[in-house]
Amino acid sequence: MDKFITMLEAVEFAATRCTSWRFATADDKYDVKGLLVLAETSDSEDPIDEDSFYVVSPAGAIGLCEDGEDINWLFLSDNAPNEDLPLTHQAAPQIRFCPKCGALVVPATRFCGKCGNRL
Repeated sequence: MDKFITMLEAVEFAATRCTSWRFATADDKYDVKGLLVLAETSDSEDPIDEDSFYVVSPAGAIGLCEDGEDINWLFLSDNAPNEDLPLTHQAAPQIRFCPKCGALVVPATRFCGKCGNRL
């Protein structure tokens, strides 16, 4: 899932995946132009906290992750109304390197695949 600092950035990206949304807790519908205007207004009048970010699902749904984990889904994609949306944000696995030889290692492995060093 992609992360964004502003709602406008999230909507611009989501518009590459979807062309219409519905508000998650009401019957309001939005097209790209309407959601872009709403996002611009929201960003200028009520910016999010520094620990928060927006996420965009593969189908274009837009959510707000206020605590860095729990996702409050705001706009659901009309392209995939039954999309299985996660309730929390999982950070992408970090790339790790062997401290002995510097080779790239697969996350959650115990030994380096190049030199055999215990990780």
